[in-house]
Amino acid sequence: MDDVKRLGFPVLVIVVSAVLTKLIETYLTGAFVSTLLIIVTVSALFMFGVSLNRNRKKKSNAIFRKVFAVVVVVLLLFTQLGYFRIPYVSDWMAYLGMGAFYINMLYIFCGYLFVD
Repeated sequence: MDDVKRLGFPVLVIVVSAVLTKLIETYLTGAFVSTLLIIVTVSALFMFGVSLNRNRKKKSNAIFRKVFAVVVVVLLLFTQLGYFRIPYVSDWMAYLGMGAFYINMLYIFCGYLFVD
């Protein structure tokens, strides 16, 4: 039963975000839909990372990791939405070949780090 709880929550996050994304794509129209879809995707990836780290051990109270995770998520989100661009960081990420897939992995990692 413990495995169902531990593994069921990440699956629930995946299913709920997929349904929410489909509902937004189907029933909403306008210029804000693409922005809303990016925000829902980032939130879903972050929550998926949080759900992967649901252990019963005592959690650390290290505030630096939590702040770091939130700042990285906000900076990546604003960059992805096009609100600002940091040329050196964008060039460095392009040089390393970090596309959308790897940025999504960073969102998941930040969610995991936030809970740890």
